[in-house]
Amino acid sequence: MRTIDFTALEKRFQMAAGLPSLTSVDEFFFKQAVNTRADLVWSRIKWPELQTLVEKTVAATTSPIAADKAVQIDNAVDIQDVFKVYNKNPLTDRSAILIDFQLINGYVVLPANSTQSSIFIMGNLVRPEYGKDSGEEQNVPMFLMNYLVAGCLSDFLRGDGQTEAAMQEEQRSEEYLALEMDRAERLEGQNKITFNTYPSYSFGVNILTTS
Repeated sequence: MRTIDFTALEKRFQMAAGLPSLTSVDEFFFKQAVNTRADLVWSRIKWPELQTLVEKTVAATTSPIAADKAVQIDNAVDIQDVFKVYNKNPLTDRSAILIDFQLINGYVVLPANSTQSSIFIMGNLVRPEYGKDSGEEQNVPMFLMNYLVAGCLSDFLRGDGQTEAAMQEEQRSEEYLALEMDRAERLEGQNKITFNTYPSYSFGVNILTTS
């Protein structure tokens, strides 16, 4: 995934806001705005850059739910939202199939009669805390760059009492986000598997379909 350094993103915001420098208060505001904005869009669609596949061990649990086959994900550090669950790694094993599951109280729960000892979960990454301090993630996804700069500028202008200018930047941020969502949807379409089907008549023509 292509990224932009948090400091470079902050510089872009500084230039957009027309500020010769950022005070410690400005830097704190920007960090909070970036993380709030990132939260708003992280799970809005299935961003290709944020998708991941992780293997999890299935086990019985009694609290906060009782289930014979379950995986806790609400405190997982490697996956946030669950899209699909497979019995095997679908990227390496052709026999992998989707399996039934339910999301209950922070757990992926399989049917009681399941024989799975582990599962492969397709979902998205956990959003890190962005910033420049130790322990914070400094690499921000590049596809969110324009949205975050315009959105944070809108928040900054609104806090400064420049309501009309803030609304304009808010609209600009949504336009940037719409462009990225359109790009992501096109990529998702390109990832569909193409296969041949044949008409009932024999004219030597193959019809391409997608699934």
